[in-house]
Amino acid sequence: MPDTSTVALAPGLAPGTDADQASGLRRMFGTPAQAWELVLQPALRSELPSQALAARAQDWAREVGPTLVIDAARTQVAMALGLRLRFDLEHALAGDCTSSEACVAASEGLWVLPAARALDHALSDAAHGRRVAQAMDLMAAGMRQVMLILPASRANWVRQFAGPARFASGLIPVSHGAEAGTLVLTAVRQALSEAQIDAFHLLFLGMGEAAAGRLLSGMAAIAHRHFGATLLAAKPVPETELAAAGARRSHRSVENLF
Repeated sequence: MPDTSTVALAPGLAPGTDADQASGLRRMFGTPAQAWELVLQPALRSELPSQALAARAQDWAREVGPTLVIDAARTQVAMALGLRLRFDLEHALAGDCTSSEACVAASEGLWVLPAARALDHALSDAAHGRRVAQAMDLMAAGMRQVMLILPASRANWVRQFAGPARFASGLIPVSHGAEAGTLVLTAVRQALSEAQIDAFHLLFLGMGEAAAGRLLSGMAAIAHRHFGATLLAAKPVPETELAAAGARRSHRSVENLF
């Protein structure tokens, strides 16, 4: 496998040694506090999660600072941001593209890194999994906020990251439907048992405040009683922002493959 030590850099930086990368990042960004948010994506047949997560990331970029979205769940956040992708993290690790080609600027202060294929490979190759986690860390250097989107069934992959646990809680998108409660509680159970995450914020989509409140009340009671987990409502995404993301996505006639 090609040497990947110069592949996974922060967006826009020229390749170099790890020491050069670290030094350059310190000069450019200093050592700002960095927050990671873990999004656990259930198997939803809806475009609303991609639109909501895109809007959430744009808010962070405006209000917090440089933001990176690592999409390892094929949620198509990039399309909701109006991007059409050519490369992904797996291409970068294989030496088929540069890091800046894989990590695409969506707007001022916001980048998207598609990583679903890299995660697929990582799950079958432990050594590659460590390289993927290290590459994500390098790509995130200098960012103030990082959104890591994983399939809910793969929550245990967060163990690949070195050092203390960085995910105190998880965000779960919740769409209206008969299976909504089952999907959320399954994701909660898996994350609790496999990644030791016991607090979750639910991002309700496509439903009114009253319906979301009823659903949250029922799920929170079950999660607390059976799993010892805490469920809370996340800040909703305004309908205007969802509509804007939907409009950007509708202009893309070719589905992104990553």
